Amino acid sequence: MSATSAPNPDRHVVSPTDPAAGSTGSAGHAAASAGGDPLLTLVGPARAAELTSASRDWSSLTLTPAQLAGLELLLVGAYGPHPGYPAQDEVAGVPVPTLIVPTGLDPTPQVPAPGSSVALRDAEGVMIAALHVGATIPVPGTAQGGTAQGGTGPVRLVGELEGIRLPHHPDHPDLRLTPDQLRAELRARGWIGPQVGEGAAWAVWADGLLHTADVGRIRALTRQGKRCVVLAPVGGADPADARHHLRVRCLLAALDAVDAPLRASEATLASEAVASDALGTGGSGRHREPTPDPYRRPAPGDATRGRRSLLVLVPALPSPLLVAPREPGLSATVLSGPASTGATAGAATAGGNGDGVPTPGQDGAGVDAEPGAARDLGTPVNPGTPVDLGLEAAELSRLTAERAQLASAYGLTGSLTGPAIGAPGRDELASLLDSGGPIPAELTPPTVAAELTRAVPPRLRRGLTVLFTGLSGSGKSTLAGLLVCRLLEEGGRRVTLLDGDVVRTHLSKGLGFDRADRDTNVRRIGFVAAQVAGAGGTAVCAPIAPYAEVRAEVRAMVRAAGGGFVLVHVATPVEVCEARDRKGLYAKARAGVIPAFTGVSDPYEVPQDADVTVDTARLSPEESVDRVLDHLRLAGWLAAD
Repeated sequence: MSATSAPNPDRHVVSPTDPAAGSTGSAGHAAASAGGDPLLTLVGPARAAELTSASRDWSSLTLTPAQLAGLELLLVGAYGPHPGYPAQDEVAGVPVPTLIVPTGLDPTPQVPAPGSSVALRDAEGVMIAALHVGATIPVPGTAQGGTAQGGTGPVRLVGELEGIRLPHHPDHPDLRLTPDQLRAELRARGWIGPQVGEGAAWAVWADGLLHTADVGRIRALTRQGKRCVVLAPVGGADPADARHHLRVRCLLAALDAVDAPLRASEATLASEAVASDALGTGGSGRHREPTPDPYRRPAPGDATRGRRSLLVLVPALPSPLLVAPREPGLSATVLSGPASTGATAGAATAGGNGDGVPTPGQDGAGVDAEPGAARDLGTPVNPGTPVDLGLEAAELSRLTAERAQLASAYGLTGSLTGPAIGAPGRDELASLLDSGGPIPAELTPPTVAAELTRAVPPRLRRGLTVLFTGLSGSGKSTLAGLLVCRLLEEGGRRVTLLDGDVVRTHLSKGLGFDRADRDTNVRRIGFVAAQVAGAGGTAVCAPIAPYAEVRAEVRAMVRAAGGGFVLVHVATPVEVCEARDRKGLYAKARAGVIPAFTGVSDPYEVPQDADVTVDTARLSPEESVDRVLDHLRLAGWLAAD
């Protein structure tokens, strides 16, 4: 299922003959032609050329992916028809995008003064908008410290925006509807308008995946005659990230399940229509499916006629709080008044929301944070991080208000956030994928499960990086070479050896041995290992890697590429390493000839997250490698004997 609109590839460029493109540059697209309220505001061609020419004398700011997403929301009218950055984090109780920058803007070394202009650009240098600075506000309490007056701290830029173009997204253009375009599509489908009354179109936010319980909740709404628009936050997504595309495919597959015949596995309380629906039928269960909408006006080439839901990608940032499982709580919001730009969300009350829909819970539907599996398809979550319940509740309230505002701007009259009760926990789905076991339909629709199992192989067939870390002379290279031999003897894996000395000769030739160069060396090894693992191979690495922070970066790199990561600490005591020293490095270090030598004049940070620890002073190389192989088999990376 996909959106039925066929947007013009140049839909965000204002035509000089467009009557809607006046001095303010209102783009007017499909929504204007359909009689809607045009929200997208971009300047006309003449003004765009004028701003582009003038920007040569301005400061430029290259926006981060998150900042670019916030700017896009402002330009599409999600926060009103006059885009700009406010001085506050919230306006009328709704969080709004802000722009916080360091004090040194290239090429101007000072903060832009009020009254000046700044060119806002994407990573490729394309100018997206002009910011006319009205004020600069120091941001206290940041990691950088200091204030704008001292020239060391970040500042918030406040001012009006003139949009030239929307950021370019090569991925899934048919799903990236602006609020104007979505409103036009909803009118064309007959989902909104005077003929259907209020409250017909609802937003269902999907920060992660949609599972069987979530599909059941959407079915429950459609049985009441409602239509659901699944809004997927994808702000900051990398179009070259396979996980991003997998997530979108899974969401489309879930919407196919919405229109599939009812399965027996869905006959659970979590997928009942709602309490009021069940009571209204005398407890008998479900209403009949509503008849096809007579007001539906199919568009040319409409392949999704009769659909009860559609998917739209929204440039909002996904939230880990709306992916992670939690106790049931408020997640339904009825938007006050007819959907319109600037409508303020009205919070639902416990037990119901005034529209016959009880407050759904937020338990389940999580995907775990470990990259390389389905657990990373949503927003990363660290399950081991302590959670301040008060701060979490405040953040959930903030997110609910933000999502309700966006749903209203997109022409919808209700907003559901968070997973449905009964969706799988963050580890459950990942463990099934790791083992290659079947995913029950009670957890995830078969269409979604098919996408996941096709994209995420079990650990036996998944790429892997094994990184040995330890002091010079600890035996890392010996163990790494022996492990490669054992893996090749067993067969089934293509193996690449990245030994520290060999890497120094080729990949890191020219680097020194100060901390910065050593970190760069390990990062280069990690990058290559991630590419090998991401392609399904096995990389065995043996650098000293003395610093925990860089080892963690390598772990994250490998997992982000879709591979597994195993850290082996070769914990041989420094005295033994020094006695083995065939190159005389320890003697030179103690004589001061080699400065900053790990274990002598520079620290080695003992891993606290090692998967395997061996001491070659106590174990032979064969025994040490056997322990590594035992771990790989137990964890499912190798077949059991």
